[in-house]
Amino acid sequence: MREPYSILVAGVGGQGNLVCGRIISEATMKQGLRPIVGDTFGASRRGGSVVTHIRIGTRDWGPLIPRGKANIILGLEPVEALRTALRFAGKDTIAIVSMMPVPPSNVTSGNVRYPDLADIKKALESICQQVYMLDTEPVMKKLGSTRVLNSYMIGAFSALDDMPLDSKYLRQAILDLLESEMDLTAFNEGTQSLL
Repeated sequence: MREPYSILVAGVGGQGNLVCGRIISEATMKQGLRPIVGDTFGASRRGGSVVTHIRIGTRDWGPLIPRGKANIILGLEPVEALRTALRFAGKDTIAIVSMMPVPPSNVTSGNVRYPDLADIKKALESICQQVYMLDTEPVMKKLGSTRVLNSYMIGAFSALDDMPLDSKYLRQAILDLLESEMDLTAFNEGTQSLL
């Protein structure tokens, strides 16, 4: 593993970015590595942009990932994933993005059109090494809640070949922190999403 291994979770308030950071950090510690976490917030209310920076290694690093240095972008929301990638993605970045949009108020009011998902994917592919666009909506409907999207996306992340964390530690962190069988089911579904 190249140090630090840098993960960004991009979404909007209320999607569970901070919980993602806690789960990945807990799993990192269980594996004997050091997590450093930093969060940046757009609007300070539900629905505003939230980016969680997670840096993994054997020693301390600054909490915020430098421009172009993200290894992974977990996009809980497509536009926020692209916005984050434009700043932090580099030639080695892998983006795993939920295709389930959370339109901002200027879109829901009809003032602006939400970008086409194909255009978002194309833009991500132009700046990332690899892009996985996941159709998460059917799985969330099957599970009965969008609240478990973060656990699903962590499951997808755990399925990457060069991922530095053992999935057993991620599973255990979900059980320890969330105590939710539904989240564990979402994680397990996510592990199959990149196949």
